[in-house]
Amino acid sequence: MIAIPLSKEDSTVISDLYGNAPYFALLDLSPGYFNVKENIGCGNGLETAKCVEELGAKSTIFYHMGEGVFNHLNENKVKVYSAAKTYLTIEDIYRNILSKSCKVVTKDNCESLLDSGTTSCSCECDKN
Repeated sequence: MIAIPLSKEDSTVISDLYGNAPYFALLDLSPGYFNVKENIGCGNGLETAKCVEELGAKSTIFYHMGEGVFNHLNENKVKVYSAAKTYLTIEDIYRNILSKSCKVVTKDNCESLLDSGTTSCSCECDKN
C-alpha cells in the first residue's frame, strides 16, 4: 500500500504538502483501489511519517519532503518515491508505480531529490 498526500479529502491529485497534508490516499496496488484517511500527524513532519506507518503503508510518494521525514521513513523500511515536482493524479501514480517509472529515493540520491518546500500548512490545527 502506498500513501499519497492530499490537500482535501475528496482530492485525487497529490498535494505539494507532505507533513502538512491533512489527508492521505492509501492506494492498494493489487486491485488499484484507494481510501482516504486523515493525517493525525498533520503539521509535524515526523508525526506524519509515524501516521503513514501506522496506516500500514509500505511506501509513500511526495511532491515536497524534508530530509528528517525521509530519514525516519527510510529507517523504518517505508519506500519513498518522488513525484518529481509534478502534480500527479492517484491514477497516474498507480500506473507509474506499476510500470516502475517512479523514482525511488535512496540515501545516495536523496540530496538531489528532497526539497522541503515553502508551502504553508492547511491542517485543521492551523484553523483553530
